[in-house]
Amino acid sequence: MAGRLRKKYDRIFKEMTSLEFQNTQDFNLSEEDILSESGGIRHQTNLFLGYYHPKTIDLYLKKFHVFEYLSTLGLKDLKYVLDLTDSYEHKFCIYSGKYEDSKKVVEIVLRKRGLELEETPFNTSGLKDAEFLYVEWLLLQNPEKQFSFRRPRLPGQVYPGLRIGDHVMEILYHMAERIRTSGLANTPNYLHTAVLFSKEFLFIDPEMEAINQAIKGYLMKHYSLWTIAWAGYYECIYHTDTGKPLEWKPSLMVLPISDDIKKYFNSKEYKGSFRYYKDKLRIDVDRDLLMTKIKEQGDVI
Repeated sequence: MAGRLRKKYDRIFKEMTSLEFQNTQDFNLSEEDILSESGGIRHQTNLFLGYYHPKTIDLYLKKFHVFEYLSTLGLKDLKYVLDLTDSYEHKFCIYSGKYEDSKKVVEIVLRKRGLELEETPFNTSGLKDAEFLYVEWLLLQNPEKQFSFRRPRLPGQVYPGLRIGDHVMEILYHMAERIRTSGLANTPNYLHTAVLFSKEFLFIDPEMEAINQAIKGYLMKHYSLWTIAWAGYYECIYHTDTGKPLEWKPSLMVLPISDDIKKYFNSKEYKGSFRYYKDKLRIDVDRDLLMTKIKEQGDVI
């Protein structure tokens, strides 16, 4: 799926000319025009991420048939808002009807910045010097729909999703490439979100990557995403050799674009550490404990 989508969006973005990506009067902006001395985005340029003119955003929405698709989901009176007031974080939102949280369909908060890395025995010089398009917040939801047994609620959800996450990531990937960052970065707050991100994203921490691969390689073959999501939320995933709960914590993930970042994940140190953790990892879901937790907390659908 990811490979086909990448080729599709590669083709679409190549079809767009430079003039389509930026208004002609802004096209010759220098890096100094775009970035402030502190590394923030000069919001007075009125360019999203210091690069994309509002007309380009209009083009994206039309090119990718965003409003057309959302309309098929029962969403009406669609409009988008760009918030460029913060010099460091830029926000893109789509609303259905009123400009209020209960009518918010899409919210994406992005920031260009380096990574905040923890102590590690690996050589992270390539990571430390790199700039990423960091996804600070991503919300994709349909406020006109309700959860059901076919579409049950996952941790953190207020409304059902839109099922366009893969497409959004491909667009963000190409945007990150266009503004010459080293990749996309994100810190998922929930275990199931990390699983969904990991179609292309990798954990900087090889131990967390090993845990994620064990979840995908074993748990996903035996349990639904709903079960795994709530088992992770209620700490009902355990090590089968010790019986202790799996310790899962929000951790940094990246989708590499530059060769320097790819080298980190292809290094002997990273791969060796990943194999070390993965080879000794055996996990499962405590279903009895999970059902007890769900009953205690009430309806999760």
